[in-house]
Amino acid sequence: MTKQSFEVLASELQKDLDTRSARRVFVERRGPNSIDEAYRLQRALRAFRETRGEEVIGFKIGYTSAAIRERGIGTMGLSQSVHGYLWNSESYVNGSEIDFRRLGIEGELGVKLISTHGDDVANWEVEFEPIIEIHMLGWDGPSEDNQGRRGLELIGTNCIHAGVVHCKETKRCLLGDIPLNIPMAVFSDGNQLEQVTLRELEIEGVYGPVATISWLLRTLKIENNGDDRLLRSGATVICSTPGNVYPIPAGANVKVEFAGLETSCLATKQE
Repeated sequence: MTKQSFEVLASELQKDLDTRSARRVFVERRGPNSIDEAYRLQRALRAFRETRGEEVIGFKIGYTSAAIRERGIGTMGLSQSVHGYLWNSESYVNGSEIDFRRLGIEGELGVKLISTHGDDVANWEVEFEPIIEIHMLGWDGPSEDNQGRRGLELIGTNCIHAGVVHCKETKRCLLGDIPLNIPMAVFSDGNQLEQVTLRELEIEGVYGPVATISWLLRTLKIENNGDDRLLRSGATVICSTPGNVYPIPAGANVKVEFAGLETSCLATKQE
């Protein structure tokens, strides 16, 4: 696929994402045919959105659980974690109302980078918070894409990421000092959906946010597109958790709790 073809696909795809509509690129199997092409489509989406005045403010890391990757290899075709962009236009304050259409949410750990001196990310100074990650739920490619192609749809649609609801408070520490053994709990209308710990995140013998951000830094440098330079002071990174994405109905209240901090949002009601 040529650069021009990616640009055309990105323009069409982003319009479908904006309206939470079926992503015709994948419905009609006109999308990427390799992981490299999927990331090229993701970067073309970025270029299109930047022409609209939107700004990248960080990264989302996902598909980080080794157990999930092992179970999903036949469907997703992915053996590693994935990454996508965060946008200033999709950053919401605590208690916001969010779009109910095709809504999935995930309780995640977000960090804002304060200082990023050196390659040992454990020594980077950060502010951390529990966040609610918003997803555009569901797959649009045909059923045969379940045979190892779903990962291309995941990456190509910016990891189905659709926004971040931030906590009203944060805590500051070194990245390596974020607690790994205390629970992060996710609730919908007062019912607990899950409870996980960051200790369950592991990449090559390293645990928690240090593992995922180290992976991201290495990966961006290998990709050599200059994105590693975006990991600077002021950037936000969703570090991932071992939890799941949950469908949320219109009108539901969502809450995530971690380390004495609480983040909430309300799914808008269907008209």
